[in-house]
Amino acid sequence: MVQVNTDQSPVLAGRFGVRGIPVLHLVRKGKSVEQLSGAQPAEAVVAWFRRLQTKG
Repeated sequence: MVQVNTDQSPVLAGRFGVRGIPVLHLVRKGKSVEQLSGAQPAEAVVAWFRRLQTKG
């Protein structure tokens, strides 16, 4: 997991289309394949990760 400060890395934020924070991106081979935007309860984030694990 990597945390990026979008104020310090605006080019990277632009590359991934970050329009608001917080946002989580699942990155595979340098490309964002899934994202979860907005403040989420811990249970929603865990469920998101679990769903992605089953996708492979």
